[in-house]
Amino acid sequence: MDTSDVTTWFDAYLDLFVALGRGDRDDVEAILDFYGVPMLLSAPGASGWLHETDQVIGVIRGQVEGLRYAAFDRTVVEDASTVLLNDSCARHEGRFIRLTADATVIADFRGSYLIADGPDGPRIAALVVGG
Repeated sequence: MDTSDVTTWFDAYLDLFVALGRGDRDDVEAILDFYGVPMLLSAPGASGWLHETDQVIGVIRGQVEGLRYAAFDRTVVEDASTVLLNDSCARHEGRFIRLTADATVIADFRGSYLIADGPDGPRIAALVVGG
């Protein structure tokens, strides 16, 4: 793993997530190419482990439905950085602004993604969302 590889991989993940949220794609299961199972998910007020693929898909499906309902169009990423923690693990973080086509803000948050390189390639092992 190097920072360039992680950044390229994360961009591919974000492209998929945006396509799902915008409604360009409906294959939510494709997210499993990027999310590990189990996976830690932490947001203000709650943290928990997703132990099954169905749980991961369910969480993403809920997010996708919410974004589509809000007329999501794109995500702008600011202050992104990648830090290699060792030769098989990195942290990618930044500010993520979800927008409609007319630039109305749907969500504005900081996110930290722990990305671990395993037998199936890189996967998000933990996602921590802050305000």
